[in-house]
Amino acid sequence: MNEGSHNPFPVLEDNLGEVSAATGSETWVEDVYGEGAWMSPDATAASEFIGLAANHRRLVAFFAALVVLIGVLWVKTGILMAQSGSFKARSDMNRIRTIMTPAARGTIFDRYGIQLTDNVPDLQLAVVPADLPSDETARRAAIAKISALAGVDPAASAATLNDFGAKGYQPVTLAANISRDQAVDLTIAKNDYPAIRIVNGTHRFYGLVNTFPSLAHLLGYMGRITADDLKKPEIKDNYQPTDPIGRTGLEYVYEADLVGKPGVKKVEVDAMGNEVGTVGQTDPVPGSNLRLTIDTALSAAAETSLRAMMDKTHLTRGAVVVEDVKTGGILTLISLPSFSNNDFSQGISSAEYKQLLNDPDHPLFNRAISGMYPPGSTAKLMVAAGALAEGVITPETTVNSVGGLHLGQWFFPDWKAGGHGITNVTKAIAWSVNTFFYTVGGGYQSFVGLGIDRLDKYFTLFGIGKPLGIDLPNEAAGFVPTPAWKKAVQGVVWYIGDTYHVSIGQGDLLTTPLQMASWTTTVANGGTVWQPHLADAFMDDSGKVVKTIKPKALATRIVDDKYLATVRAGMRETVTGGSAQSLKAVAMDVAGKTGTAQVSGKDNHAWFTGFGPYEDPQIAVIVLIEQGKEGSSVSVPVARDIFDWWAKNRLKK
Repeated sequence: MNEGSHNPFPVLEDNLGEVSAATGSETWVEDVYGEGAWMSPDATAASEFIGLAANHRRLVAFFAALVVLIGVLWVKTGILMAQSGSFKARSDMNRIRTIMTPAARGTIFDRYGIQLTDNVPDLQLAVVPADLPSDETARRAAIAKISALAGVDPAASAATLNDFGAKGYQPVTLAANISRDQAVDLTIAKNDYPAIRIVNGTHRFYGLVNTFPSLAHLLGYMGRITADDLKKPEIKDNYQPTDPIGRTGLEYVYEADLVGKPGVKKVEVDAMGNEVGTVGQTDPVPGSNLRLTIDTALSAAAETSLRAMMDKTHLTRGAVVVEDVKTGGILTLISLPSFSNNDFSQGISSAEYKQLLNDPDHPLFNRAISGMYPPGSTAKLMVAAGALAEGVITPETTVNSVGGLHLGQWFFPDWKAGGHGITNVTKAIAWSVNTFFYTVGGGYQSFVGLGIDRLDKYFTLFGIGKPLGIDLPNEAAGFVPTPAWKKAVQGVVWYIGDTYHVSIGQGDLLTTPLQMASWTTTVANGGTVWQPHLADAFMDDSGKVVKTIKPKALATRIVDDKYLATVRAGMRETVTGGSAQSLKAVAMDVAGKTGTAQVSGKDNHAWFTGFGPYEDPQIAVIVLIEQGKEGSSVSVPVARDIFDWWAKNRLKK
């Protein structure tokens, strides 16, 4: 070529070394499948830019993996969306908690407005179960430490928390009435144990019980709710775990009225469970106040007299009932010995409770309504009423008492040797003449008595054999024996001697002091059997009556009053010239009947039952002293004190 001409294809010089070097710079390129070739640097760069030759298998695998990944993401997204409500609720629960706020419990007053119960503020330790450590070992350690600071048993605390839900957000009370020093220590410990709550609470206090312990049987006491309680629909929606609830007495019977309606508070909490604000709140509705028929001043006088007599005679068990004969309202209900319901309200120890249970005098037992005893001669009032009503006797019928009855080889004695001579029904009541009532009840020789069937009829009419329905738990029924019962239970037939024993209030006939008060009330008021009651009215916080408890007659005119008038005359004669003449000193005219009930292997029980004033009866009074021997010597003096107090302080003229 001529110099200066342009040749687009350069001429390679005959230089084998350069050619050889160029060849040495080539690179072997291999794809993922092991296929490859020698390529120059420029060729290699170009190949990397446009991609290696991808065959069909690689594309299928790639797109399959992509589809699977998208599917997984789609499913996961759906699950998260479905659970979003649950996550939100769980988050809100950790942030916003709903807490029940208890209502102020209603107060109990006597008929004259004397306050018998109070709600005393206290500090309480509560624990939120959900805020305890989730690790079981750490959880046990936390419960043990918290319990130790509050002075309570760790095992009891753990059991309580387990009973009410290990993961719940509702605070569970572990200790009530803690000291301020304990509250300070627990507040400091909250830094390590965020489950701790120090809350303002109350406990029930019975101010007069330390002076007059028998009020404990009447009022009852409070106890902590149990897990079993919370299974009941009427409780689970209205109480917090371990709230106090009425366990016995009036606290139990009128729980639904006294407790009120709890409020609801929604609070916002921080990560440590501390309240930082209130989101919403419904105020609690206080419980109703309860006014009783009880006359506290009369009850104090009666208990003082009964206790003095028992101390004098070295006896320990007795009961007094005073009833309004016009309404059945109970003015006094005493059972001794008693206990302090404040011990239960503030948390009684197991050792103290065991001591009460093992006490041979059974102080927890309300003998005024639950004790069953032979009525002794007080039953003669019913026998006389039945005999008059059935025409077996008239007020003029007489029986010659010569010291007892002979029936074959058996002898049924009078209490007075030689007897009482010619005796009609009023004299028989006044002097408690057994011979008269053996004859009237069971018959003798040609005289046809009531017989056991008619005796049972009148015992039942006057209220023995079934509970009268007083507004207290555990009222006993008493017992009326029958020939069929004796055959079924004892396997023997009924004898005339059984009828004689029942006719004077002995044998298997059993009654309660409350039932005796009831039949005495019926005799006094002319034939009405009232349902005995303690509640008189419910009131609001201002003292306004919102509901009155109306007296309820269980039966009326069970015996015509003309027959009961004869019985009342016999009871009056008991005071004017019979076995209770010490009652003549009372500042009003009264009537009554003494009774001595035999108990196998023990001294006799001493009874008195009566009413006053005689012409216009207002109250019936019953006194029982167990193993008191003679009603006239130990029970009548107590009744005299009660009648005297009434005449001087309450007599309506």
